[in-house]
Amino acid sequence: MRVPVVLYLASMIRVLLYMMSFWLALGPVLGQKRERTRWVDAEDDLRGASWRFKAGDSLRWADPAYEPLHWEHQSPTNTFQVNKALWKAGKGWFRMAFRMRPSALGKDMQLVVQQFGRSEIFLDGRLLATVKPAQFDSGGSQRVIQFVSMGVADTSRHVLAIRYQFRRDPVLFDAVDIAPMYVYFRTANEAGLSLLKDRWSILGNVFFTSVFAILALLHGLFYRVNRNQRIHYTLAWMMLSFALAFSIGELYNHTATLTQQAVVDLLEEVLICLGFILLLTTAYQYLHLRRGRAYYLLVGIAVANLVYEFSISQRYGSLGIMPLLLILTDYVRLGWIGRRRGDADSRLPWRSIKTALYCVGLIMVYSVVLVILELTTNNNFDSSILIPIFLLVVVILFSIPVGLSLSLVRDYARTYQALSDNLREVQQLSARTLAQEQEKQQILATQNDRLEQQVRERTAELHQSLEELKATQEQLVQREKLASLGELTAGIAHEIQNPLNFVNNFAEVSVELLDELHEERARPTHRDEDLETELLEDLKQNVQKISEHGKRAASIVRGMLQHSRASSGQKEPTDLNALVDEYQRLAYHGMRAKDKGGPTGRFNVYLETALAPDLPLIKLVKEDMGRVLVNLFNNAFYAVDQQAKTTDQSNYRPTVWVSTAAQADTLVIRIRDNGTGIPAEVARKVFQPFFTTKPTGQGTGLGLSLSYDIVTKGHGGTMTLTSEPGLFTEFVITLPVT
Repeated sequence: MRVPVVLYLASMIRVLLYMMSFWLALGPVLGQKRERTRWVDAEDDLRGASWRFKAGDSLRWADPAYEPLHWEHQSPTNTFQVNKALWKAGKGWFRMAFRMRPSALGKDMQLVVQQFGRSEIFLDGRLLATVKPAQFDSGGSQRVIQFVSMGVADTSRHVLAIRYQFRRDPVLFDAVDIAPMYVYFRTANEAGLSLLKDRWSILGNVFFTSVFAILALLHGLFYRVNRNQRIHYTLAWMMLSFALAFSIGELYNHTATLTQQAVVDLLEEVLICLGFILLLTTAYQYLHLRRGRAYYLLVGIAVANLVYEFSISQRYGSLGIMPLLLILTDYVRLGWIGRRRGDADSRLPWRSIKTALYCVGLIMVYSVVLVILELTTNNNFDSSILIPIFLLVVVILFSIPVGLSLSLVRDYARTYQALSDNLREVQQLSARTLAQEQEKQQILATQNDRLEQQVRERTAELHQSLEELKATQEQLVQREKLASLGELTAGIAHEIQNPLNFVNNFAEVSVELLDELHEERARPTHRDEDLETELLEDLKQNVQKISEHGKRAASIVRGMLQHSRASSGQKEPTDLNALVDEYQRLAYHGMRAKDKGGPTGRFNVYLETALAPDLPLIKLVKEDMGRVLVNLFNNAFYAVDQQAKTTDQSNYRPTVWVSTAAQADTLVIRIRDNGTGIPAEVARKVFQPFFTTKPTGQGTGLGLSLSYDIVTKGHGGTMTLTSEPGLFTEFVITLPVT
């Protein structure tokens, strides 16, 4: 028979408390010469310190007159690991002196015996029964349950003696963790039912196995859904380890030989050790801490302890449960670290530790009270009195590993709540957008009705205006798309403000100069003609400056209008090579006419063309595409001109290449120069409106933006840029043929 794994720690505490109570408080009583007489009743479990044990064999020990001097205080329920003398000898005697309480007299008393091995039951020196399995000597199961009628009808002192022996099978350790036998009094009516009541440990093992197995399955599914959270993977294996440990605990009641029992002991210890290691791992993962030397040292100690115990064939022969206590100590340390954090979830390990410690304290207090009551009243309490301890142990077991699971579930709940809130916001925004769209549709429908009414009122010669009306509607849609130009107002105002400031300043200065000129001319005598000439010259310069900055402002406004205007020209079949050649020559001559010469001489550049022959005609808006080509050529000419001004003329040959080609269903135009080039951080912005790399007054920043819109939006093509600073710049235009 075997106590449940879940009550292992509680049993250890209770044994320690028994020993302390007996040796410290009741030392004189234990030193008495005579056996201590115990009062029993109809439902007594016959456990505790009333039993005496001696290894060996002698029928004289069954005599009630025999005094068991110096016999050990060993109960038949103590396991072979506790009763080393019985394990070594293979046989021995258990004795207990008792008196039947008056309340039990007249009842048909039965001694229920559940044992592992063989025994002979003696009452006052008389053999009552021999309890043994049918195949005790042939290697079969050594477990047996038997009811023995007592027949005690008085309250006199009686002696119950049990002659016990078992078959020694090969084992892994020096002793197995199994109790020789359980004996207790019951009435004939309750004897059979007591077997069912004593099997409550099965419910405990099944309960814990089921809970941990379900948690292992849930965490495994969580990890399968979200593999980024490795903590679920670790928790799944940890819960599985504990589930297997509790399920193995139930195998203690079904092992046939001590060899099988030893294997079960080893598996249970390995699984418990693995569970504790994984518990510590989850704490590190939950708090997002790096596993350092302390973690690997503790894991190494636990593994080395298992290997050492197995190698010396002695369970708990090395450090015992010290590795598990060290792991729990490090878990407490991690819990304290989490407690000091501001995050409420990080404090969960510490809260679970406090809960477990409170439960341990309650278990110790409750156990001390039970021991005191048992020793003072000479009564053995029913096993049901241990239910509070069982419940507290349940809380201990669930507070630490299951606490992490509950925290992760709470994280999922918060995430689900956040997603629900976001979904509600999206639904509200969708409803609002739908209402606005319906309102726009209603306004558009009203406008369409008005336009249709105007069309019906027009004369017959305006019937063809239907196509124009459709074009107008398309323009309205395009203008709505370009409504974002309003965001550029601030930038345009800043660009126009500079030339306007110059115009205003020079205008004010000119007024002052005119006032001085009038005053000088109003003098009747001694007029200063040189001063008048100087004033006139200043006026001339001011007017020129006003004209220049006025043209600058007009250029900015004109560029803005060109950018905002959607072309209404008709596409017509065009010879792309002729178009490129024409606008290349126009741009070149325009550049030369603009640059009349300077310190480096008149503008000059080498033009190299590679126009593919037999290109198919392509439908284009010639004026718009010409605007694109002129802009690209002007930029290329400006780049090589700037490079020529900053480079040794003997080693630099300013060149602009232009080529055309047919690729699949598209025509490609390449314009390349060996000018100053464009840095990468600037190249990402060149197609933005009002972005320019030229000095103030030499560019509006709308040329490339407008060209990009014409190519992509007006003709459905693409326009890309490739450049290396100081080496080259190349624009590639791709236009669909159809």
